[in-house]
Amino acid sequence: MPSIIGYKEEGNSLKEHLCLVLPDIMYEDEDTASFMATKHLSAAKAIVDKGGSPQDFALSLRHEGYKSLTDFHVVSK
Repeated sequence: MPSIIGYKEEGNSLKEHLCLVLPDIMYEDEDTASFMATKHLSAAKAIVDKGGSPQDFALSLRHEGYKSLTDFHVVSK
């Protein structure tokens, strides 16, 4: 499913902070899911680039159906 990881700074490094997923859509391959997440992030960024606020950015992802996961773990390939 399309997913987005948000990071926060901890000292001199970045740590995974939040995970958004689009739970209603499942793809067979990771590349397609990543493409969809990138498309949604680009659309949200375009809103900010046109003068929108960070809240507008977040709302655009929520309107696409993204939900926040709690207690997530990032697994490397």
